[in-house]
Amino acid sequence: MKVAILLHWNEGEDSGVFKKIVSQMRIWRILGIQTSLHIISRNSNFSAWQRYLSDVPLIFHKYHFLTRFKVWREAADVILTAKPDLVYHRYDLYMPSIKALVKQVPLILEINTNDLKEYCLHLGLRCWYNRFTRRFLLSKAAGLVFVTYELSQLPHFAIFRKPFVVISNGILLQDYPQLPPPNNRFPRLVFIGTGNQPWHGVDKIIKLAQYFPSWTFELIGPSRSEFKGCPSNVRFWGPLTRSEYEPLLAQCDIALGTLALHRKAMQEACPLKVREYLAYGLPVIIGYKDTDFTESAPFILRLPNSEDNIETGLSAIESFVSKWKGKRVPREAIAHLDLEVKESRRVKFFEDVLRRFNK
Repeated sequence: MKVAILLHWNEGEDSGVFKKIVSQMRIWRILGIQTSLHIISRNSNFSAWQRYLSDVPLIFHKYHFLTRFKVWREAADVILTAKPDLVYHRYDLYMPSIKALVKQVPLILEINTNDLKEYCLHLGLRCWYNRFTRRFLLSKAAGLVFVTYELSQLPHFAIFRKPFVVISNGILLQDYPQLPPPNNRFPRLVFIGTGNQPWHGVDKIIKLAQYFPSWTFELIGPSRSEFKGCPSNVRFWGPLTRSEYEPLLAQCDIALGTLALHRKAMQEACPLKVREYLAYGLPVIIGYKDTDFTESAPFILRLPNSEDNIETGLSAIESFVSKWKGKRVPREAIAHLDLEVKESRRVKFFEDVLRRFNK
């Protein structure tokens, strides 16, 4: 089977999307899938992809605002020339060139978010363009891969009546050493993400730091300039590479996941950063239902998915941190997060979609 991945990408190599695509392609090759990666981006630095995927056909398409539609059309032409069996595309804004693709090759969309909510957190052209054109993309898809059960049940996806499967985000556990437990006098908590995505809840972490002044909070990604009135026990590191932040994680007791998913009207998620925390052995505090942990796990504290979950959860947070300070999550407890298990299911879905398409 030949699979072409079509990806619109403007982030760095430490983004979750980058890590996920690279890991997926490694597993697909093991499973006998021939892959090619077609990247559409505003950036010109593609060296990271070449470094990690040196043996995979990589085709880069750089655009600026005025050439976006033209570049997407060129990417579609290149894919059609290569004659893959199917195209795998992470959901993005609809581009007219998709119409030419789906006439000849089945398109499978990966759905990672409630687009009607997330794209409209900031009203603007992206919000309204997606609202008016999403049906042109979704109606042409041969199949959908949802990362959560909640997304698969949303009416604005279900209305298209497409074959689908739910496969949450996974991680290649073998790539992550389990870090030794730290021996801190006072707890140290860590967060990896960004400050400009309100559902991450960085403002809530700052509020939590005010309640526990003896704890240290290490924020990797966000900038201090984005937040006012931060207490002295919050340390901002800005963006770091994995080799830079891994030693910092080794010094921390607890990791912090998404705390404000309610801000984009969602209840369930499976963030890659939380899988990375767990792979390193860090227990986690989150504010949503995790797709891979439908039953309670002792190493995950799940707060209510509400705006006041810090204030109402102070006692539970303090107890959890006290219990897990200086401890690590057993690797066997998270074996089901491994990407090899998940990608075998994805490839099986590819085969099912191809059989339907070729009838």
